[in-house]
Amino acid sequence: MKFFSKYILLFPLLCLALVIQAQAQQENADKQIIIFNGVVVDLRDAPVFGVTIFIQEKAGQTQTNRKGEFSIKGSTNDVLVLKMPGYLTTQQLLTEGGSPLRIIIQAAPADAGEEDNVAIPFATRKKREVSAAVTVINSSKIPQLPTNDLRNLFSGRVSGLYQSQVGTAPGTTATTVMVRSINSLAANNARIFVDGTEREYGDMDLSEVESITVLKDAATLAWYGLRGGNGVVMVTTKKGDPTRSYIRFDTQVGFQQATNLIRPLNSFDFATLYNEATVNDGGTAIYNQEALDAYRNNTSPYLFPNNNYVSDYLRKTAPIQRYAFSMGGGKSTVRYFASVSYLNQGGLLKNTETPSYNSNIGFKKLNFRGNIDFEASKYLTISLNAGIRTENRLTPGTGLTDVVNTIFNTPPNAFPVTNTDGTLGGTSQYLKNPLGLLQQSGYVSDENRVLLATLSVKQKLDFWVPGLSFNVLGSYDGVGNYISGLTQQYTVSDLTLASPANYQTASPVAYRTTTYGNNALQNEFWAGFDYDKIIGNHTLNVSVRGQRFADKAPERLDFRNQGLAGRLNYNYKQRYFAEFTAGYSGSENFAPKKRYGFFPAVSAGWIMSDEAFMKTIPAISYLKIRSSYGTVGNGDIDGARFPFESFYNRNLSSGGYSFGTTPAATNSASEANLGNPNLTWETIRMLNAGFDARLLNNSFGITADFYYTRRSDILTGSVYPSLIGQSAGLVNGGTVQSKGIEISTFYTKTIGKLIIDFNGNLLLSKSKILADRTVGIPPYQQTIGHIAGSTLVFLSDGLFQSQADIDSHPKQTLSGKIAPGDIKYKDVGGPNGIPDGIIDNNDQVRIDKSVLPNTYYGFGSNFRYGIFDLIFQFQGVVGRTLNIQGLVNSGPSSFNQESLDRFTPVNAVNAKYPRLGIADRGNNTASSDFWLRSGDYLRLKSLEVGINLPPSLTSRLRVSSARLYVGGLNIFTTNDLGIGVDPEVNIAGRGTTYPYAKTYTLGLSVAFH
Repeated sequence: MKFFSKYILLFPLLCLALVIQAQAQQENADKQIIIFNGVVVDLRDAPVFGVTIFIQEKAGQTQTNRKGEFSIKGSTNDVLVLKMPGYLTTQQLLTEGGSPLRIIIQAAPADAGEEDNVAIPFATRKKREVSAAVTVINSSKIPQLPTNDLRNLFSGRVSGLYQSQVGTAPGTTATTVMVRSINSLAANNARIFVDGTEREYGDMDLSEVESITVLKDAATLAWYGLRGGNGVVMVTTKKGDPTRSYIRFDTQVGFQQATNLIRPLNSFDFATLYNEATVNDGGTAIYNQEALDAYRNNTSPYLFPNNNYVSDYLRKTAPIQRYAFSMGGGKSTVRYFASVSYLNQGGLLKNTETPSYNSNIGFKKLNFRGNIDFEASKYLTISLNAGIRTENRLTPGTGLTDVVNTIFNTPPNAFPVTNTDGTLGGTSQYLKNPLGLLQQSGYVSDENRVLLATLSVKQKLDFWVPGLSFNVLGSYDGVGNYISGLTQQYTVSDLTLASPANYQTASPVAYRTTTYGNNALQNEFWAGFDYDKIIGNHTLNVSVRGQRFADKAPERLDFRNQGLAGRLNYNYKQRYFAEFTAGYSGSENFAPKKRYGFFPAVSAGWIMSDEAFMKTIPAISYLKIRSSYGTVGNGDIDGARFPFESFYNRNLSSGGYSFGTTPAATNSASEANLGNPNLTWETIRMLNAGFDARLLNNSFGITADFYYTRRSDILTGSVYPSLIGQSAGLVNGGTVQSKGIEISTFYTKTIGKLIIDFNGNLLLSKSKILADRTVGIPPYQQTIGHIAGSTLVFLSDGLFQSQADIDSHPKQTLSGKIAPGDIKYKDVGGPNGIPDGIIDNNDQVRIDKSVLPNTYYGFGSNFRYGIFDLIFQFQGVVGRTLNIQGLVNSGPSSFNQESLDRFTPVNAVNAKYPRLGIADRGNNTASSDFWLRSGDYLRLKSLEVGINLPPSLTSRLRVSSARLYVGGLNIFTTNDLGIGVDPEVNIAGRGTTYPYAKTYTLGLSVAFH
């Protein structure tokens, strides 16, 4: 009962849906069922194959054959609905004696079909009407694969959208979302809006989502003013279809497979390398030959242990499962959609079960969604979109990071995990025993409960002014967090000492102190007027809105912003288009009287293919050219609150100033920062020019855009001297330009029973810093003229091969000791920019290498032959650079299998890495191009192979459609890193980061209409 009481709000909605469906079924049952036959043709009187035909609000559907013929059961006065991609939806009233039927369906104008709706801020347009740079993808094209972060499923599928996975652990929704290229010196993350209000979508389930729209130029982003500078991703949730009801069930059951784990050393190799590193540092070997032989031969596992923590405490696979149930439908006055989904993601930790608890990491998520649109009268429509989510994350008692760090970074010979007497092993230096962390440290249950609600009201004012309406939207997002679990403490014993010792005090299992945290509330409010009017060949759309946003939490001040937005669209003959958009936006984070800015943009489009002179080119079915220019703002500067104010720290007596003849610290205050009342937002000027084309009878399509942005007033450090004894803070001193080309394509072809559907997208970009407040450093170290995110490094020249090589080279001062096997650096310049025979910080050089790519792309295809289908999608990036120093030098004492390729006198010429060291490593760990590698990769992101049950079987099973399939996510990746890491999440599986995983599933999808 407690479980169901949480979600009682959805009960009325589900009841309403079931009542509407039951009424429709009862009405249908009361009618006499007869068989209607007919044929479907186009305007040329040619039969149309593959038209989906069903009766409004009635179960069952059919399709036309190659002669355009169909047969369907129905009743007199039923409404027949015909749908076909590329054609306008057609309805036909069934009358007594009306069979056989001859129904004409009309081809939709290019980019104006039923599937060509484009969501823009607070409006929907047909794609042909949009002159801005906008990309839309429908969720029906996304694979049904279980993932804890929905954004992973869209990677490589949306033109101009770069989404890079960051987090790997179950329940982690950490993903970089960037629209087009890097164009700032700071954050480049795009904003996310769901159903008109700002909120994330990674925790949503795919069954809730109708489409994803990416806004990329000023023509649409200006609407959001200070919030639009980094691009916007709009998520639209599903609505009910008034023409028919449906029920759908999807399930996937499978497993995750850990990949690219660190390769640990055995105790013999570790001890050998440790000896070598100690000697290289000028010390003496720690392990004698007896110890090395014992490690090699495993003759005394308790005195000379040989542990493989990765193998012993990490599984190769972990289960994952997802179930989703959704339903929708309604009538012209009431439309509904409801869904519930469940995700259960297991963890890769091993040996976690005890009689009292299981400390394995895990994630369970339950999503509810209920959307309803109610036409209260001829003029009033009320819509409520509500989502409820509960998430439960289980982690070991001391935290996942602590456990993973112990597994990856504890020496294999540190101690026996269990002693001869069954106690846990440990030493005064190594107190963290992996078995103790997993079985005797309790667990933490972190539960999030989220309520997301959006209420919108549309009041038509046609009785005053035809086409005028008043619109209000308000959102309420509440998040609550509850932490509970069990605690326990273990003891470790070192039995190798002359006097065995115990460390840490054991404690029995007890309840963890429960806490409530992360209670936050977010509200957004929009209100304004829309005016939509068609007069002959002229179409006018006007929107005006006022907006206010607040983000609240008990432990901090509220975040607020507000503004006005307006848009004017005009088109003539659905051929010539013009748009003006503007936002007047403000943020409390700027000084009073300097908080608001005006951001205008214009765009225009022309469908050339509708002109008479283009009709003579039969290869071109459709061609539209378009362009836009305008300004957008970015108010997210530095992440600091009220940077225009100067703040002071309160210093207590222990840390305050000293006064008196006998100096003693007293309570005092000190200046924390210097406020800059002239700070302002980043201003981004955007130019976009592009075209949309359909060729070869609409079977091949291409969209291409050229864009140029110039971002000014970026926050940089000041150049004021530090004589005042205080940092002078930040100023608006940076300017970055970026430009690029974006291309997306599709190709569709039917050859007999084979249907081919190909998609591809590519973005090529380049950025350059035009201004930055950097003074006092040589030109070759300055950022100006380089890409945003460039790297400052020493230029390497291989490894020193001998002492003579060192003696003949300029003196390197990065470390106290330089020996053969150390990295050799080039003498680039001294304080005056002239080589001075000394390698120091003056020899660092700025190079155009960045962790963010300058090119990313995706391509995939959907093949269908009869009842079989194959769907795959690739994702790739170019221009991404990774520093592998921390990856190669990871593990206990910075040793792992990669360390076997270090420099030694024996393999001096072929060594991949520098000599080993423990304490004296500064020269070899400095930032240099020696450690830089290409992070380019191509990944098979998703793959599905399915069987669609034939109609003869689905009719017997009383279902509309059913599909059984096997699928995979992140299946394989090609790269040139040369080490066993994932190029996208390169830190995964080593250090303190949970492993990266592939996912394989068996799935079933069933629909009832």
